[in-house]
Amino acid sequence: ICDRHKSQTVLISGESGAGKTETTKFVMKFLALAGSSDGEVTNVEKQVLESNPLLEAFGNARTLRNDNSSRFGKFIELQFRSATESGVKGAVQGMSGESLRLCGARIRTYLLEKVRVCEQQEGERNYHIFYEACAAAAKLGGSKEYSFPQVLPKEKVVDEMVINLEGFSELGNFAFLTRSTCQTLKDVDDVEMFERRINAMQTIGIKKDDLAQVFHMVAAVLNLGNAKFDAPPNNSEGSMV
Repeated sequence: ICDRHKSQTVLISGESGAGKTETTKFVMKFLALAGSSDGEVTNVEKQVLESNPLLEAFGNARTLRNDNSSRFGKFIELQFRSATESGVKGAVQGMSGESLRLCGARIRTYLLEKVRVCEQQEGERNYHIFYEACAAAAKLGGSKEYSFPQVLPKEKVVDEMVINLEGFSELGNFAFLTRSTCQTLKDVDDVEMFERRINAMQTIGIKKDDLAQVFHMVAAVLNLGNAKFDAPPNNSEGSMV
């Protein structure tokens, strides 16, 4: 990229469980750090890298082959510009003598497996964010205010905040999360992962009010899954909730 000034493409493919998700993260991290001579990561580079855990929360789930399977496709466009223009120090020079640093990214997603929200086969799970939010809410007991952070060190998060988890409770209370008996992942703490998602949202720049609305929508989806439609006694063509 530095030497030829031409866009480069990396195609990551393979069968389920081959390692596409992890490989994508390694490639993105390498490209974000390749232009840095001192190993320091700029705020923009942090935002680009933190997009991965956020996308995984809403688009990855456990399948029979993989505990963190991406249930969607994505096209990631990493954008670079001259280090002198971006005002970043400590950049590695290419053979041409010019150095480039990551300045932004554009991510397009495709074909999210929407049916997974409503139904999962035995041994699989719904999307991670549902379980993580329920685990955080269950930790509160009867309260709905989650003080962030509780697991992650305070010095490693962007900002301390209180998150309203109204609408969430023990995951056993939701039909969408009890289609399968698989409710936890081996060696994964859902509360810790919940806090990592919050930190990713903060790093990317999602405002507190918008973050709250995201979780209100997630809770709404779970609670809508508990609605049942029955036919009235004298009207086979109608239905009642």
